[in-house]
Amino acid sequence: RASTANAVDTLKAETQDASITTQVTAELARDPELSALKIDVDTRAGTVVLKGTAPNESAKDRAVTLARAVSGVVSVQSQLRVGS
Repeated sequence: RASTANAVDTLKAETQDASITTQVTAELARDPELSALKIDVDTRAGTVVLKGTAPNESAKDRAVTLARAVSGVVSVQSQLRVGS
């Protein structure tokens, strides 16, 4: 029975992570400077990892701020680089 409970907990966590990824991606898409960019969003246990390229430092910072504002996000790791 414990393994069933663990499986349910794992499924809930994965579902929550998928929901966070979707919400962060939607927030980034709403931003005019970030929407055209290819930013990969990955979430594991509430930690969001952003990978890709931002046009400038302020856009990079804004991507992190938008991700942090999403409900359920525990932390954000930015692997974004500035460039084209």
